Parts: sequence; structure tokens; C-alpha cells
Amino acid sequence: MTSKVLTIGAPLNDLHERRLNAVTAACERLGTLLDSPAPAPATPALGLLRALASAGRLAVSAEDEEAGPWTLAYAPSPAALAAVATGSAPSWGTRLDGKQQKALRRAPGAVFRLPFADPVTGAASGGALSTFTTDWSPFTAACAVAVHPDHEMLAGTEVRRRPYFSGRFVRHPLHGDLLPVWVADWVKPEFGTGAVIVNPAHSVADLEFARSIGLPVRFGLGPHEPGASPASWLTPPVIKTGMVLRAGRHDGLSHEQAVDAYLSDLLEAGHADRAESFSLGRVPLAVLSADPAGAVRWSPALRARSFTEEAGTAAAVSASLRETPLLVAAAEFAAAAPTLVCTAEAVGADLLWLRLLLLDLNVKHSPVLVVPVARVGSAQGVEQQWLDGSLLVAGRPDETVSVKAQLAEQIGRIAKDHAAVGTDSGEPDSAPSQAAGQIFTALSAADFAAVFKAVGPTAKTIRRGGAIGGSERAAFLAALYVLLGLPLPEGFSRDALKGSLTS
Repeated sequence: MTSKVLTIGAPLNDLHERRLNAVTAACERLGTLLDSPAPAPATPALGLLRALASAGRLAVSAEDEEAGPWTLAYAPSPAALAAVATGSAPSWGTRLDGKQQKALRRAPGAVFRLPFADPVTGAASGGALSTFTTDWSPFTAACAVAVHPDHEMLAGTEVRRRPYFSGRFVRHPLHGDLLPVWVADWVKPEFGTGAVIVNPAHSVADLEFARSIGLPVRFGLGPHEPGASPASWLTPPVIKTGMVLRAGRHDGLSHEQAVDAYLSDLLEAGHADRAESFSLGRVPLAVLSADPAGAVRWSPALRARSFTEEAGTAAAVSASLRETPLLVAAAEFAAAAPTLVCTAEAVGADLLWLRLLLLDLNVKHSPVLVVPVARVGSAQGVEQQWLDGSLLVAGRPDETVSVKAQLAEQIGRIAKDHAAVGTDSGEPDSAPSQAAGQIFTALSAADFAAVFKAVGPTAKTIRRGGAIGGSERAAFLAALYVLLGLPLPEGFSRDALKGSLTS
């Protein structure tokens, strides 16, 4: 356990917020009880943004791209999404892993790699542009590729008014045609690889894009073979129907057969992989605002690459940075492993965003503990003095609870027992008693309802004037310190308690 506790997610109402705060405070007391080292200072947020910009994981948006403000959003990498979706990432708990996997959207398809080519000679210029597609039956007719304006292939260039031709070409991996690479805002960095194949004759959206900028509309599928007669000419778009056209040996195949045939050719040549795309969208990390005294040098033409490249001749302004809670949490987490307390609703939202972000930042350590906190049904007639304690121990944190006055009364009685035992050192014992062991076990798991249940028999013994051993006394005092914040007596041995918890 660590004394650094991060709270993730927005509570549903005041009672939920109070329960969330009670769990957070209890986790912090448990960390200080074990004399954990002071939390390390947070990693600078600018360093995290720089790392994300280098990996092409930041997307920029602004109503006025020249004047700002500019919102920097995080788009998870396919690798981070796949790690969570497939369970290959370090586990954050079986139940939590399952919930987060269900929160991700899935799309089966394939990744095609289109080699970059010299625009003059057509020779390979090194590297390839990866695209994800779910339907490649008309792939032979593709006429271009489009990328989003923060794509990593644009490194070293200035982003202009969109859409625009990037100046780069790729080879079509099935027949070698040179395809221009365009930059367009409609390409989503959070879907697939952030690069899409443009096939106007077989997609409504691609057809609209092609007409707006003058791309050719070629047919790779059709209900019949067109000829010189205008009556035989095809009308776009033709979507998932007809037979293969102008594909050489594959002519005449159905669109279903084309999917298998093309993928087989591309797999054999090393240009493709079967893949499943996982997506969650994108989430804001920070907002930059023009500010003469700001610490960030921002170039609207370089966008997120302002963090990694010199502006050169590109216009640049000074800007101040406002971080979102997600970026703040990532900076704290990157410095040292914390305990995470989150709303139950955040498991598939804010907490999942944080997990993906940490994977893309290559943060190796996992959280010490993750404690989801469910909502509160009701809490009527509960004495305010003991409301926080009641919310804490009414059930497991991830269970919805309704708190009754009787529970608060029970807590009040046990608080009096704490006062009675504080001055008694307890009977010496050679090893922790069974009662102490149960309390220690529940404390180690941060199962506060179980801790409260375990101290009940000890409280009854104290109330009746019975004797308890030293280990049981220490466990009882530690439990009430964690649950209710009741003070520890002078001379309380944290080292002995830490040893008992460890064992």
C-alpha cells in the first residue's frame, strides 16, 4: 500500500461523492499507517505530451487554428487498445479487466501496408503506410490514401488548410499503382491506424471526398462488365455487390470471393495481416491558450509536433497549458505506483483512458490497488458524525449500499471501545491471534466492510471487560484508525504492525 491515492471519475451525487472521499481517505490512512515513503513528485506534464506527440498519439482541434485555444486530445494506439482487449496487458484485476474489455468497440478486418514511393521515379523510398480496412473487396480500384492532420508520416512538414495533397505517394500492393496521400480532417486518428484507403466508386463518403478534390472514380466491382456503350457504364457507389472487374486473374469473382483472394495474395507478399480494430474514441488531455507569458512555444502549422520539432520558418506563439484531470493523474502515476480509487462508472471510461494512456507512455508499473466505488442508495437518519464511516463499511466499495441508522449507532459504540483499549497494552503473544489475522487480511485487501466485521468480536470482548492479546489490540486500533480516523496511542508500533500485515 502507498500513501499516494488518486481519485478517478465524477461522482453521481453528493452521497456518492462522500462515499468516494471516505474510501480515498481510508486508503490514505492505510498507506500512512504502514509508514510508506512520501509520494514522488509528479512527472512534468509537458514531458508526457512530448512523448505522445512523438508517437503520433495527440490530435489537435480548434475553432480558430491560428488564434486558438487548441485542444490536445489523446487517441490510443492500436497496440495499447489490443493489449487491454486481449488481456496481454498487466492485469488490474480480473473483474475490472473484463469490464474494460467490454467497453471497447471491436471491428474485424485487416491491416494493409502500402510502401512509400519516390514521387518522380516510383522507386521504394523506405517504410510503408499502414491502413486498416473492414471491406477490401473493391481494393483494386483504390485511387488514394487519406491520413489525419496529426499523423506521424507528416513529421517535418507544415500542416496547411485541409484537405491537401501531402506530396507523398504509396504503391498499391496488389498491382503497384502510385496512390497519392491526402491529408483530411474527416480521417479519425482513433479508428484503425489513422490512415484510410480512398475508394470512391465503392463508398458514399469516399465518393463525396473524391468529387470535392477531383480524384478519379474507378470501379473494382460491378453487376456486369462495362464496355464502350454508355448504357453499360456503371454508376457509383457500388457497395458489397457484383463481381470483380479489371483485376486480371481475379476477374469474375464475387465480392465475397475477392475478399479471400486479395487477402491471400497480400498475406503471401507480406503486405497485410488479419487484424481486429479496437476503439474507444479520443479524450482531451490539455488546452493551450495564446499567452505572451506562457511556457509553451506553439506553432499552429506544426500542431502537436510543436512539442518535438523546431518551428523554423513556421509562425509560433507563446501559450499557457491547462491540464485535464486525466493528464494530472497520468503524471502522478508515472512518477510512482499509486492506489486508485474510482467511481464504478469510471471503470470503462476515465480509468480505462488512464490505463491506455499509461501503456502508450510505456509506464511499466501497475497500480498498488484499484478500488471501484459504487453509488449509495440511501442514507436516512444517520448521525452525521458517523456518516462517512457508515458509507465506508456498509458493504464492499464496488457494491451499491443503503445506510441505516443502526449501523451508525454500532460505529459509535465501537468508537467508545477504542477509547477504552487505547490505554491498555494488551496481553503479550508470540504470534498474531486469529482475530488479528482476520483484521490484517481485510486491511491488506482494503476490504473495509470486512475489516469492520472482523473488529466486532474484539469490540464485544473489550466491552465485557475481557482480555485481548497485544496483536489483537494493535489490529483493533489500526482498523479504527483506518476506518474512522481515530487516533493511535503514543508508542504504537508501526513496524510491528507492518510485519503482521506482510506476514
